[in-house]
Amino acid sequence: MLNKTDQIEASALKIGVIVNFLMAVAGWVAYSLTGSEALLLDGNFSFISSVTTIGAILIIYKKHKRTTVFPYGRYFYESFFTFSKGILILGLIIAALFQNIIKILAFMEGEKIEKLQTGPILIYMILMIFLCFGLAFLYQHKNKKIHFKSSILAVEAKASKIDGYMTIAVGIALVSTTFVSETSKLSFLLYIGDAIIVILMALILLKMPFQVIKDGFIELGGGSLQNQEAVKEIEAVIKRLLPSSLQVINCHISKTGSSHLVLIYASSMTPTIAMDTITQYRSSIHEKLDAKYPNSEIEIVFR
Repeated sequence: MLNKTDQIEASALKIGVIVNFLMAVAGWVAYSLTGSEALLLDGNFSFISSVTTIGAILIIYKKHKRTTVFPYGRYFYESFFTFSKGILILGLIIAALFQNIIKILAFMEGEKIEKLQTGPILIYMILMIFLCFGLAFLYQHKNKKIHFKSSILAVEAKASKIDGYMTIAVGIALVSTTFVSETSKLSFLLYIGDAIIVILMALILLKMPFQVIKDGFIELGGGSLQNQEAVKEIEAVIKRLLPSSLQVINCHISKTGSSHLVLIYASSMTPTIAMDTITQYRSSIHEKLDAKYPNSEIEIVFR
């Protein structure tokens, strides 16, 4: 049985599967009508997003299961998904970059390239912008409802935005060619206009997947939580509930998917300390954090 957070996350992703598949079909149809390789890439990107989103939904149903091998659950699946999706997005951007650079070089060397056909590109562009940014808004809105705990929704929102920006770039290029004549000095845009725009957009968007990969890598490696606002909030709870007989030396807060691990390194202010005091302190922190960080593990380590 999924909790409320998981239900919100899963409902958003199920919509994402359908929308991404529709965008994939639209991209393939637009490619057949215009001959633009960029639109084919756009369609393939959406199809891959649709398939990987199904994987993300399966992760939601599996991540809470605890075993002897994974006593804290399988939340690393979420981090691995984020990391893998970042690499996938980076790969697609680099593929778009090289594919279109090769197209431009081939054109400059005199290779015959088919003239771009605008076809129903304006309708396609409007539809894709609505779907891409609408889906990104949906992911962000749903993630906000669960206090931005879903790394999966965060990376899917970024992927949808990249898809939307690439569509805008190609759309502008193709629509612009309608104003260029064969005798114009800009006649090369009739053949490689989409390639030039895609290269520019790819260079602009290149930073985004690196950030996604970095965040996923840090989570998989058990690194410190990067969200400083959440760190300050959790540390404030630790200090506010601290018994007078305990002293906090340091604390380490890490995030793996939608799970948080809070390690509190403490020492006793008295020669002895009751076990009930430690247990109550740990339970109080867990209870306070549970509303916003439901999959948290609190551990107190004495030094």
